[in-house]
Amino acid sequence: MQKVVKATLFALAMTVLGVGLTAAPAHAQNGSRVIANVPFDFFVGSTAMKAGTYNVKALESGVLVFSSKEAPQQTFALSLRDDVSNHSEQPHLVFARYGTETFLNKVFMSSANDCNELRTSDRERMLQRKQATGEEVSLLIEPAR
Repeated sequence: MQKVVKATLFALAMTVLGVGLTAAPAHAQNGSRVIANVPFDFFVGSTAMKAGTYNVKALESGVLVFSSKEAPQQTFALSLRDDVSNHSEQPHLVFARYGTETFLNKVFMSSANDCNELRTSDRERMLQRKQATGEEVSLLIEPAR
């Protein structure tokens, strides 16, 4: 049984890494906006977002504004600014995946340590409580060079 769980976790990790390696990256523009091509559906808080290209703009208030040519409406999310170490030294998005559901957790708007951390939604908290096998995987979408 334990071998099956380990094999499943390994397959999940390889799938997520494969998606990450084929993802079109985010890139910074003037430090307060990034454009990211996200190749999978995901959640921003409790709002479901389809795979696609998104403009993410950080307002001074800490609000993140998500817009896309594919969707006519904008999505807003409150974030907390944090001084988290940006090891990649590039602007990027950080996601957490629980089974088949993916949640945006952090947005690094530049190469500095200026992280915008999103609040955890009720749905994500529920999935975190149910995680008994540690299947959470963080996925970075790195910028183009």
